[in-house]
Amino acid sequence: MLQGFGQSGPSELDGHVPITRLKDNEDIRDLYEIGRQLGRGTFGEVYETTQIKTQSKWAIKMVRRPPPGSPKVEMLDNEIDILSQVNHPHIIRLEAIYSTAKMMYLVTELCEGGDLKQLLQQKKFFTENETRKIINCLADAVTYLHMRNIVHRDLKLENILLKNPINEENSEMDVKVADFGLSIKKKGTGIERMMSGTCGTLIYMAPEVLRGNDYSQWCDAWSIGVIMFMVLCGEPPFVSTTRENLLKKIESRDLIFSQSIWATISDAAKYILTKLLEVEPVYRMSPSDLLGSSWFRGDTTVPSGPNNIVEMMGGCLDDEEDEKMLSFICFAIPSNCTSALTLAYCCININLL
Repeated sequence: MLQGFGQSGPSELDGHVPITRLKDNEDIRDLYEIGRQLGRGTFGEVYETTQIKTQSKWAIKMVRRPPPGSPKVEMLDNEIDILSQVNHPHIIRLEAIYSTAKMMYLVTELCEGGDLKQLLQQKKFFTENETRKIINCLADAVTYLHMRNIVHRDLKLENILLKNPINEENSEMDVKVADFGLSIKKKGTGIERMMSGTCGTLIYMAPEVLRGNDYSQWCDAWSIGVIMFMVLCGEPPFVSTTRENLLKKIESRDLIFSQSIWATISDAAKYILTKLLEVEPVYRMSPSDLLGSSWFRGDTTVPSGPNNIVEMMGGCLDDEEDEKMLSFICFAIPSNCTSALTLAYCCININLL
């Protein structure tokens, strides 16, 4: 895609995001008044900006063009390609792209509340009700992505932005998923849907990614679990400075709720965490199943019985080969289909189908 930015004048991406080729780096300041720095993204600095013509406020990411052949070319390509295709209230919106020979400028909606990591450092932890709102928005956004075969692969506190500052006058948790540089759009079905290659941030990585195995969209579910654990207690569930030691910690013990704050958290929330942080992806709760959880409606009781269709099928396995087949099925089934399959399986079991 970056090869196409050599054109002059405006053009459009598939998602109807306008691209404008500028003559030089200073032209952008004829269109936008650049304000305070908001942070750094994968490729460059992000600033608050005001469009001079309309006086509307935006964020602008200033990206120095990576050299040809650099891995950053593909990452930048991914971010632009995916953001141009999506339209969801909890995913950052790409408004416009400007290009010069040396620079690219990505104009996105302005999120003035900072990111979740910054807010967590201030608050130390979030209440269960606040967490419910955050995770609901996050699960909704990730389900939307997975339905379009997009896997984020780098969900973390820093990549979840708040639309507005949280204070006494505004307690609404309007979050936006950002930074799609490591995201990928899957193609094909079954085994072709699986991915390889370690990417992401260590403490958020799913165990199958840490092992170096092929993996699927379920890696995003693990990351949601890590984020949920951290916002509830202020600390990650598993910590290590190396991939090998982190994997050992994950595989050697169950999830532990040791901090005193967990005494105030419902068993339903803890149950969801154990399902999102299942070591084997075949038994992990999907974002779409998470959205259907009664916990989001304020129910604090722990569900009884299997979590989803995969767990139900697990009770019928006879040997190791069956388990391997179930694992394959898990990767082959799109995450947005598991809820419907669970319902169908239940109906068959009680002779409704």
